[in-house]
Amino acid sequence: MSERLTLSLRDPVQAHKAFAHAWTIAKAKLMAGHRLVLEVKPETRRDNHNRHFHSLIAQISKQVGGDLADAEDAKRILISAFRIDTRNDADLAVEWARFGDVRMGRGLRGEVVLMGIQSRDFTIKLARAFIEWLLCFGAENGVVFKAWEASSE
Repeated sequence: MSERLTLSLRDPVQAHKAFAHAWTIAKAKLMAGHRLVLEVKPETRRDNHNRHFHSLIAQISKQVGGDLADAEDAKRILISAFRIDTRNDADLAVEWARFGDVRMGRGLRGEVVLMGIQSRDFTIKLARAFIEWLLCFGAENGVVFKAWEASSE
């Protein structure tokens, strides 16, 4: 069984309905002898933020090139620059403090590995600030962004 059920909880009434729905799915699996894990955690960022900043990074990568030519490399490089530019910002300092120190280490093949910051761990506030920062970075580097069409949040 590799199914996964993810439900966003917005208010107590909707959450109750979501848990009832999850129970109907879980009950059948449990009765069939499967073991399940229930995890309830705060939302870190929205899928729209994820799609938006990945789209911006891909456009920056394609148009700026150089060290940013590879989109995955660009993501790590841009997150590093974003952190340096915003770590002392009064609104974001607390958000960055959650990540602790960023370290560089040597990988198994002699490569340099950046450890400590993953965009998947961004809070909504950090994700929004990163999108704004990417737009500014792109403008400063002559990137022409295509229009973003976000789905509802």
